[in-house]
Amino acid sequence: MKAREGFVESAGHHLGYLTVNEHLDDESRPAVVFIHGVLASVNFWRACLPPPFLQSRAWFALSLPAHHPSTVPTDFSLGEVDDAWFFRVMNGALEALLGSRPVIVVGHSTGGFCGLNLALHQAPSVVGVVSIAGFHSGDWGGVEGQLVKLAGLGAWARPLFALNIELARHSRFIQSVFSTLLANDKRAYRASPLSVQMLDAVRPNVCAQDADALFILFHGIRRLDVGPRLHEVRVPVYIFAGTHDPVVAASQALLLAGEVPNAHTVVLRGVGHMPFMEVTETFFAALTAAVDDLVEHAGLPRSIEESP
Repeated sequence: MKAREGFVESAGHHLGYLTVNEHLDDESRPAVVFIHGVLASVNFWRACLPPPFLQSRAWFALSLPAHHPSTVPTDFSLGEVDDAWFFRVMNGALEALLGSRPVIVVGHSTGGFCGLNLALHQAPSVVGVVSIAGFHSGDWGGVEGQLVKLAGLGAWARPLFALNIELARHSRFIQSVFSTLLANDKRAYRASPLSVQMLDAVRPNVCAQDADALFILFHGIRRLDVGPRLHEVRVPVYIFAGTHDPVVAASQALLLAGEVPNAHTVVLRGVGHMPFMEVTETFFAALTAAVDDLVEHAGLPRSIEESP
């Protein structure tokens, strides 16, 4: 895998990105852009993609705002983050990175939300979305949900939120425990070599996260709910949903599947928030098929269906 790192500017935010295997890039086809979830980093994807992507395919990874190595503007403040803000920052970043080139967005968790949000806001370059454990509402469960609820309490809760981030920054053990809690099949998660590889890949960024910037982001996530607008999506979408996701409730996945036009739902039974490690072979095969389908048929409508 040959990766080049860089930054793009959008709405005052400097977002980190990776350009991977660019010597293999075919600019006549849509670019594939991966967006990670909260508390990870742009380097998450170095460990969580099928071997062909790592070895012989061109792709891009784009950071979420407020996640190291990305930086926020000095006036980034509470009340700023909503779905329109997510669209403005992420769409601007895609334009800065790829211009008007068509894009397939593949996102995990908040990255999945970003893809769906770009689509419902009619981002001109987005021609397809793969949402992996994505959501329409910031009403989460699990450990991440507790952090969102804490940030949602307002400015007085900032020190307690920052303490949680600080503990995770300096303890590999806490990072490992936290990530394990995202899985349903914890035995499979712990046994997967990808778990260690992922933690190693993101650790330098996790240790440098800006707790104040994350607090503002999490405060805004608590208020997100684009459910009533999902019918505005006009591009093909794949929805990957674990039936036992402790963070994004199954009811959210059901609403996404029912309200997003042209959605193809991939149900991962018995799986939590980390299908990369819980059902690696099954997930990698389904992800590759979904991306290939969207790239090959970019912009064409698809029927709603569900896979076993």
